[in-house]
Amino acid sequence: MTPMVNCTSDIDPTIWRVVGTPLVAATRPGPLSGMGVAVKDLYAVAGQRVGAGNPAYLADAPVQEHSAPAVQRLFDSGADVIGIVRTDEFAYSLAGVNAHYGTPPNPRASGRVPGGSSSGPASAVAAGQAAIGLGTDTAGSIRIPSAYQGLWGLRTTHGRISREGIHPLSGSFDTVSWMTRDVQTMDAVTQAMLPDRNSAALYGEVAVCVLPKQMVDADVAEAFARSCERMRSTTANAHHHTKAAANTAADGAVSEAADAATRAGTDSVVTADTAGAATAKAVAKAAEKATAQDGMWDELTLDSDMFDGFLDIFSVVRGYEAWQANGNWVSGHMGAIAPDIAGRFRNDALINEAAYRRGLERLEQARAMVRSLIGNKVLLMPTAATVAPTLAQQDDTETAAYTRQQTMRLTCLAGIGGLPALNMPIVTAQGLPCGVCLIGPAGSDKTLVAFGKELRHRISV
Repeated sequence: MTPMVNCTSDIDPTIWRVVGTPLVAATRPGPLSGMGVAVKDLYAVAGQRVGAGNPAYLADAPVQEHSAPAVQRLFDSGADVIGIVRTDEFAYSLAGVNAHYGTPPNPRASGRVPGGSSSGPASAVAAGQAAIGLGTDTAGSIRIPSAYQGLWGLRTTHGRISREGIHPLSGSFDTVSWMTRDVQTMDAVTQAMLPDRNSAALYGEVAVCVLPKQMVDADVAEAFARSCERMRSTTANAHHHTKAAANTAADGAVSEAADAATRAGTDSVVTADTAGAATAKAVAKAAEKATAQDGMWDELTLDSDMFDGFLDIFSVVRGYEAWQANGNWVSGHMGAIAPDIAGRFRNDALINEAAYRRGLERLEQARAMVRSLIGNKVLLMPTAATVAPTLAQQDDTETAAYTRQQTMRLTCLAGIGGLPALNMPIVTAQGLPCGVCLIGPAGSDKTLVAFGKELRHRISV
């Protein structure tokens, strides 16, 4: 159980916009009972306004009558919303800096940026003030703060969870996403948030992404290589070899749960009350079998030109959609927006519809290519190109722009593919947080998390 934030002494206004005890209670007991949620200030929460990280926008915003479906699903699973937390302005940054409310702390790397745009959820979870951080991921907004702060963070398959009631940045890439301190909680949240059946299976094949040296800082590259080698060696030495992993069990349906329980090796009678638990065990069993494969690890060499092409597609489509979603308000309030964010919107306003249409065509082709490339494998790559920059580095405009560009070259791969991506926290030789990103086929979200859970177990024993 996560302790509630003390409303008089523990509120850090760089993290929290509004806090309750709780702010909104769960609708009923469930698998997430006792867990508190920090909700990014993009989601509709009944009785509250959506501020999108900007005080002028907050002042104009109406009070929401209903919570977003993603928030409601947490309520229905037993979780309480502790409060609403900060976001980078209009979710248009990866640094975690907000010119209006300040920079949330990074509890795992003092004096460094928290990462964004889900900066508030990450800092609240890393500080132990919430068990779950509910955020969004467009260009890495869950994965980057998770890597910078040593958290587990999941970007879900694009379109798998409704984005209704969420302030948009780019409909082609926005996803409902979340972060936790440990993989057990990540697994529980993922099962609760995705009660539907996975539409893709994992068969134990892992591809380790080999990148040009200039794409990732040396300390992060060394930590990534060390972790991958440890995972590879422990997997190869596993005792439980199997021919192939079981397909993901279908959650929620009793008949499917019975079948799942059989595959999981259980002989108990499955009822509506035990269906979720049985299928969760089957998912975990499938992941354990997948990681037990011998000789299923390979390397995949990708060149920088491919990433540059993906980032170009991403920038055009995201930019046009960001202006369409926010331009009406932004154009009348440029003076109320931080200069770097305003500059991005000004550039977006120059993208015409013809360029956008061409971008969509290129996106469709690139998405098919990425999905074909990954197939039913799990692709491992560094989550971010660097560790969290120091606050002084972030204040240097040139350094900040370089870090953003380098990191987005990596994060846009999952966005272009519309694929689920999970940050597994690791550390550099100097003890700074960074991450391994596991990217799976579309619809494999639950098994991807279970796969990551099993990998972490193997390198921990």
